[in-house]
Amino acid sequence: MTDTTTVPWIRRRTTIIGFVLIAFIAWTLGAQEWTAKDCGTWQGYGLVVEHLGTPDHYEGCEDEPGGPAYTSDYGG
Repeated sequence: MTDTTTVPWIRRRTTIIGFVLIAFIAWTLGAQEWTAKDCGTWQGYGLVVEHLGTPDHYEGCEDEPGGPAYTSDYGG
């Protein structure tokens, strides 16, 4: 006789892995939007979390002596 208690656990684990993978892909796509607005790659990941998504048309980064810095007056 097979043990049927492991099947729901495997489905639950697979579902969690799927949700985490989808969240990471969405986070990466959002970071790419920030990178396209002259922000650094890792800075883009942080800005996705900080601003809860992609940049508006007036948001982006400008070159500063210490590296790109966020601005809400991005001219592109």
